[in-house]
Amino acid sequence: MYKKLTRFFTIVLAAVLFAGNGYSQTQSIGIFDGHSDVGPVKNKGNVKYNAKNHQYLVSGSGTNIWANTDEFQFVWKQLKGDFTIRTNAAFIGKGTELHRKFGLMVRKSLDGNSPHINAVVHGDGLTSLQYRKTTGAVTEEQKSEQTFADVIQLERRGNTFIMSVAHKGGAFGPKEKIDLKLGDEVYVGIFVCSHNADVVEKAVFSKVKITAGKPGK
Repeated sequence: MYKKLTRFFTIVLAAVLFAGNGYSQTQSIGIFDGHSDVGPVKNKGNVKYNAKNHQYLVSGSGTNIWANTDEFQFVWKQLKGDFTIRTNAAFIGKGTELHRKFGLMVRKSLDGNSPHINAVVHGDGLTSLQYRKTTGAVTEEQKSEQTFADVIQLERRGNTFIMSVAHKGGAFGPKEKIDLKLGDEVYVGIFVCSHNADVVEKAVFSKVKITAGKPGK
């Protein structure tokens, strides 16, 4: 009986301490429909949503988002038509790999080799628009003049995708854009990739906003 009571109070205490940090591991993940590990990651990723501060703490592993296939943690919402997704984001900690990644992504499917486009910030500051045009194709890239961006925006206008990035409090720099056919309904969201199968990296996304339709409509 004593052991059962001790175990019960230990569980309750752990729950209280976890809840106290504002994050939740319930099914509610803010504006998003779900989250998934894309590709055969070695270490599972996760997302915790802080409803009070409207922040997403995303943990992700995976070897890379590059070449012919991808591995990463993706927090997503299915959308049709035009939209704009925007966020402030930053890594937690110094990290292990220079090319760990966080950013915004639009994806045709949750398959590892799916066509996609992403506005990404690397651990070494490289900020770019990366995309795979067809299933299993080699990933291509347009590098931004801006580095270490912590404000990221990705727009869809028909088959045109536009990336805008900035530092907090600053204006958006030159835009990067590409025409890409991903189909009408797509997966839209935020992501983290550690660039190392044995490592899990974390990033915080705040002020995440998805607006349907073209600007001004």
